[in-house]
Amino acid sequence: MNNKIYIILNILAVFLYWLQFFAGWSWPWLEIRQDLTGFKQSTGFAIFVFLFFQNVLFIARSKLSWKNHHKLIYQLHFRSSIFSIPLLYLHTTKMGYQYTFLFSLAYTLNVLIASFAPKPFNVQNKHYKFYWMVIHVALSTFISFFIFYHIFITFYFN
Repeated sequence: MNNKIYIILNILAVFLYWLQFFAGWSWPWLEIRQDLTGFKQSTGFAIFVFLFFQNVLFIARSKLSWKNHHKLIYQLHFRSSIFSIPLLYLHTTKMGYQYTFLFSLAYTLNVLIASFAPKPFNVQNKHYKFYWMVIHVALSTFISFFIFYHIFITFYFN
């Protein structure tokens, strides 16, 4: 599949995720499942594993011994991003309040920003590459720390 199709799917998924929120659409069957502790924990764990997998690219770039695998890891990182919004939707269809809304916003914004990565569009502008990378990495770092905070809060108050 062409990289542009992954980009379109990501943008479409983000758009549909926010559209269902603003339109007030719901899927009762899924919302009933999302109220079950086991379902929340399993989908939350799936998101955690997915985000850990996405961070393998950072680890690969920081280890010189993985240099031969950068291209493959980047392709896996980029192409697997189409699972990010469906996983979030499975975990919660609601934006929640305050910190969970902030997490949903950061998560979806990061997917949207990641969709405009310089590599698939063959962008050579150094400023674009630099600012894109700073924003994407900053949001990814925020999300990574935030997920641990969310896990702590969830288990502490349950």
